[in-house]
Amino acid sequence: MTVAAEWVTATRGALLPLADPTRAVPMVAYMKGVSSFLGITSPERRAAQRRAWSGLAAPSAGDLAEISRALWAMPEREYRYAACDLLGRQVRHLPGSFVEDPVEALLLDRPWWDTVDGLGTAVITTLVAVHPEQVETMWRWWDTGDRWLVRAAIQHQRGLRADTDLERLFAMCDRYAADREFFVAKAIGWALRDVTRWDPRAVQAFVDAHPGLSAVARREARRGLERAGSGPG
Repeated sequence: MTVAAEWVTATRGALLPLADPTRAVPMVAYMKGVSSFLGITSPERRAAQRRAWSGLAAPSAGDLAEISRALWAMPEREYRYAACDLLGRQVRHLPGSFVEDPVEALLLDRPWWDTVDGLGTAVITTLVAVHPEQVETMWRWWDTGDRWLVRAAIQHQRGLRADTDLERLFAMCDRYAADREFFVAKAIGWALRDVTRWDPRAVQAFVDAHPGLSAVARREARRGLERAGSGPG
C-alpha cells in the first residue's frame, strides 16, 4: 500500500465508525444540501484523526496532493474537512505550485463556503505569503468572475494582520465593491473588518470612497469600525 493510500484508509477507518445519521440531517440542511455528511462533530473528528494519523509515514507533497484528492472525492463532507486539517499541518512542506494544483481544482469541486474558506486558512494564505509568485494566481482567480475563486482571492491575506498588503487588498475589493453576490460581498466585508484591527482609518477611507459598497460588505466593515471607535462607517 502506498503512503497516500495508507493515510486515506486510516482516515476513513477512523471516521466511518463515528457516523451518526441523526446528527447528519441538520448538517446537510445547514449546508443547503451541497453534500452529505457523516454526522461527526469537529472536536470528535479531529480527535479521531489525530489517533489515526499517529505513527503513519510522513507524506510527501505528492502524497498530500493524492490524499487530498482522494478525500475530496468521498461523498461525505467530513473527509474534506480532514483533508484541510492535514494540509494545514503540512503546509510548510508544500511548494507554492500546490495552490494551482491541486488546490484550485478542489476549490471548484462541489464548492461551498466551508471548503473554500477551509482551504484558504489551511493552505492558500500561508503558501502565497511564503511564495509571493503565487500572487499572480490570486489575480488570475480574481479576474475569473467565479464567486468561489474571487472569494478565495479576496480573502487570501486574512490573518496576516500588519503584514497585509493593503494596496493589493483594496484593489481586489474595489472591482467587486458593489457586487451583490452574497459570498463575494461577505468576503470583502470580512477582509475589511479584519483590517480595522490595526488600520481603521484605511478602512474608513475605502468605505467613504465607495458609496455603492454592498450592504453586506458595508455592514461587516461597520462592525469593525465601531469596535475600533472610528464611527459608523
